[in-house]
Amino acid sequence: MHYKLFKNCFLPKLNKSILLAILVFSTLCSCTRHEEKMTCIPVIFDTDAGNDIDDVLAMQMLFNYEKAGKIDLLGITISKSNPYTIEYIDGYCRLNGRNDIPLGYAYNGVNPEDGNYLRQTIDTIIDGNKILFPQRSINNSIPEGYKLLRKMLAAQKDSSVVFIAVGPETNLARLLTSEPDEYSTLNGKSLIARKVKVLSVMAGRFDERVDHPEWNILQDLNAAQTTFKEWPTPIIASGWEIGTSILYPHQSILNDFPDSYKHPLCVSYKIYQRMPYDRETWDLTSVLQAIEPESNYFNLSEKGIITIDSIGQSIFSTSENGKHQYLIMQKEENIQTILKALVNQVTGKK
Repeated sequence: MHYKLFKNCFLPKLNKSILLAILVFSTLCSCTRHEEKMTCIPVIFDTDAGNDIDDVLAMQMLFNYEKAGKIDLLGITISKSNPYTIEYIDGYCRLNGRNDIPLGYAYNGVNPEDGNYLRQTIDTIIDGNKILFPQRSINNSIPEGYKLLRKMLAAQKDSSVVFIAVGPETNLARLLTSEPDEYSTLNGKSLIARKVKVLSVMAGRFDERVDHPEWNILQDLNAAQTTFKEWPTPIIASGWEIGTSILYPHQSILNDFPDSYKHPLCVSYKIYQRMPYDRETWDLTSVLQAIEPESNYFNLSEKGIITIDSIGQSIFSTSENGKHQYLIMQKEENIQTILKALVNQVTGKK
């Protein structure tokens, strides 16, 4: 109701103290809503969707966090250098009502192959209709990943951005070595130091029982070495052993999504491997830790320095001045607690 109409119709009949109470309550509600909006966590997501299905599950987690008012997903950068990744992610963003989300792409990067489910899901027709409706492609002047990162970071408050990277570190390394431009007078490393709060990365292996290098690291070894050596803010690494110990249940894919037979996530999951199978939650654990560190789903290692050697091994050395930590699984029974949290966040069923 317009204030003048409210005043003319009701003011003579209302006790002044009641009117004052109404106005104060209205102001408090407005402030609370404003404060809630302001406390959304600004998030950047760097993904190699198409190489594994866990990227799609992780992406859905982020969209559900945003729908719940927990985060502001600033943009998505793509480290897999395959054009169908752009179309798939654009279509998936539109499925979640984020038609406008900025996308960046690692041109001349790694993993140019199609993968198991990108093109297949885009081309899928069910009940006479396509299930994804991408509008952007490689032909739409998608910006270079590191340029979009510079643009997004420059617009954010200092020490505010939570950066989540779940693929090869191509875009991160290019950002680190970038020069001042139209978005910021700072070079890449200085811009990161000013704007990023923490980097949550799915990378490395920190279980002494496993001696082979982790996949993301190996895909762009130089980029991984540059990132862990030069990144100026805290890094929290979810190692291979964490996601391997927590398997996403195929029953959730079959039962927890409305019209699962035509939901793009479920269709992609079924295309990726022959059902039934439970998939490792590598990328999902990085998202969970990044957005809900206060929930203490995982223990953290001592602070130290992660070094990537010449064959891709991730070597951790404790250091009081180190800014790197990695996730450690708590007791065995905690796996079910984490799994429940992951399933709830992927499906949006809190």
